[in-house]
Amino acid sequence: WGHPCEMCPAQPHPCRRGFIPNIRTGACQDVDECQAIPGICQGGNCINTVGSFECKCPAGHKFNEVTQKCDDIDECSTIPGICDGGECSNTVSSYFCKCPPGFYTAPDGLKCIDVRPGFCFSTLSNGRCGNQLPQPLSKMQCCCDSGRCWASAPATAPEMCPIRSTDEYRKLCTVAIRLPAGPDLPPARPDIIPPPVIPGVYPPPHPEIIYPSRAPPVHPILPVNLTDYCQTFRHLCRNGRCIPTPGSYRCECNKGFQLHGREECLDIDECESNPCVNGVCKNTPGSFVCECSPESTLDPTRTICI
Repeated sequence: WGHPCEMCPAQPHPCRRGFIPNIRTGACQDVDECQAIPGICQGGNCINTVGSFECKCPAGHKFNEVTQKCDDIDECSTIPGICDGGECSNTVSSYFCKCPPGFYTAPDGLKCIDVRPGFCFSTLSNGRCGNQLPQPLSKMQCCCDSGRCWASAPATAPEMCPIRSTDEYRKLCTVAIRLPAGPDLPPARPDIIPPPVIPGVYPPPHPEIIYPSRAPPVHPILPVNLTDYCQTFRHLCRNGRCIPTPGSYRCECNKGFQLHGREECLDIDECESNPCVNGVCKNTPGSFVCECSPESTLDPTRTICI
């Protein structure tokens, strides 16, 4: 009060944090922070809770406790070993890899694959590579199929292929994404060119690993220059919205759902946070309801039984 300002004496607050007295009744009622605080949860989905609020940020973003906004995650500086063999470029909500000559971007857009043709050896005895195959093969074609050694040029000393089931082997050989089978298979598009050098795949023992081979194609590999995954694969992002990014896509989940893995939004069980005061919480797809006993009724926030 006054000029210059003079501090008013502290007043005891009748309600705990997140609640204010009702002007008419004087009872403590929940504050809807999403409505009351301008700019809160900017870039995300604000959900009011009893005594507080929750900020659901879209994929590729995280909530900043200081600014109370959703900030873009810079994957290039936060994910170790990202874009191995290339240069990482951050985008809003995602990132993509720029690959040097002799490499191509993996179907998911998240790493560079060496497709330079070299020399494959099918035997390794006493540390010596032998039985050079006549046709030139990339390191991935050679080592992920049946080769034991690979050399980039005739005068270069061959290097041993990574041992199966090791991290190095998975890094080299886990590159392709399966297309949906049956009626969901997208129609052929003449503007899509298949990846260079890699002519086909064997059915893998593990769903993520596809072994390149000299056999005719059994399952197609996603083409390199696929520009809109969301248009091509309609099954992505169940219970959410598919948003294309350069060389990839991301999922934005519907309200009440959260991302599980890469392409599925699962229902959030709001009842785990006990949102219903004096009532019983029943989870529903994307939301929840509070059920009151016969002698009580729900308040306007639909979270308190009075």
